[in-house]
Amino acid sequence: MRKTSAAILSLVLSSLLPTAYGQFGGGYAPPQPPSPPPTETPAVPVPPIVPAQTAPAEPTEEEIRKYQEENPDAVQKPANPKAAEPKPVAPVDPKIEQAKRIECQAPEKSWVAKLDPADQKALEEGLGYALPPMTANAKWVGSTATKSAPNLEGNVVIIQSIDVGNTAPAIIDRILAALGTMPADETVIVIGLQVPNKLDLAKKRLEKSVAKGNFCIDEDGQWCDALGVYKKPVNLVVDRNGAIRYVGLNEKGAAAAAKLLQAEPKKIVEVAQKPVAKAAAPAMAKDAVFPTFTEPLNSCADLRGKSSPPLTVQTWLTQEPNMQGKLVIVDFFATWCGPCMAARPHMNEIAKQYASTIAVVGLSDESKSNFEDGLKKKNLKEKDFNYAIALDPAGVMKKGFGVRGIPNIAIISSDGIVRWQGHPNSLDAAVLDPLVAANAKLSAPDEKTVGKSGSSGRGWSK
Repeated sequence: MRKTSAAILSLVLSSLLPTAYGQFGGGYAPPQPPSPPPTETPAVPVPPIVPAQTAPAEPTEEEIRKYQEENPDAVQKPANPKAAEPKPVAPVDPKIEQAKRIECQAPEKSWVAKLDPADQKALEEGLGYALPPMTANAKWVGSTATKSAPNLEGNVVIIQSIDVGNTAPAIIDRILAALGTMPADETVIVIGLQVPNKLDLAKKRLEKSVAKGNFCIDEDGQWCDALGVYKKPVNLVVDRNGAIRYVGLNEKGAAAAAKLLQAEPKKIVEVAQKPVAKAAAPAMAKDAVFPTFTEPLNSCADLRGKSSPPLTVQTWLTQEPNMQGKLVIVDFFATWCGPCMAARPHMNEIAKQYASTIAVVGLSDESKSNFEDGLKKKNLKEKDFNYAIALDPAGVMKKGFGVRGIPNIAIISSDGIVRWQGHPNSLDAAVLDPLVAANAKLSAPDEKTVGKSGSSGRGWSK
């Protein structure tokens, strides 16, 4: 009985005190002191599990188009557009100095030559700009100097215009003499530039000339026009960068300027080319109304209102006149013709009075020897004519006008049309003034443009 009761009590206690029972295998646990509260440790947050990321796909053209249609005011492009690669920037060479036009210093007063204001202005328009390149019809010639183009790059250059038909090329030797002996490592190239006048004679003389220097002949005047060179001898001095630094100097002044430029340290400079002037718009015939003359003509064909035969000259006994933009009076005459010579004072007066608007040419079909003998018999010389004198022994222009008796006058406007014909004694202000006024309108340049030879309106090329 006691054994059964003890087993039952043990079973009850094990159900009520499972912990104590489990620890001690039955019975009561010995009393324990109270345990301190456990120290709390902050919980470590566990990062949420994020699905693996994949690279977004590039937008298609259709998606981009749809985006642009739905967002017309959007400043930015759709997400993840393909960014344009920046263009590579060309490296800048620090040695190169950009320059539009080189600043030029005024020359010493003792260097300056006395020039016509128009010549000076035309030359100064090129100051500071690059030397214009030679044109196709500028040809090298000469026996002493090279017949091919000298190397101008990196050298100081003096360009001196010459006219062998009227003057000797000795001016080049005088410039070289003024330069003196240059050091072996220094060079100043001196060029004699023959203007387009009496080309056959100039070529013959230059080929036989013993003058030193480099000579070239500008056959059509285009290079002369680009340089601003006209009939009077002038010069330009170019530095080693190819910029025109001095113009219009005397011989010693050109040499002194060249030496000064030679002493300058060479710089790598980009020199601007001189702007090319636009050609003037041709005048309309309706803007210039010429008077008409109907008096009968007895000793020549009537070409009034028609194109003139070309002015054909074999030899100019005087300087060829500047006929650009002017009325041209051609006086068919001869030294043996009494009325012709009697009209000379009257023609001298016309040439003097209308010098700026009319070019007078006395054209004889005599040979040079006969003409000179004729002047001697009249005790005259070429200088006794205030206008240009030319010879055409073949009488090409005279035949073109059908001239049967002299003296005979033809007046041609600057557009090549014959405006008047008759006897020199009939020429007076009543005839000339209306023709001059009409031709002025015909030849006036447009206000918004300049002549093709530059603002001065001069030039060789037509």
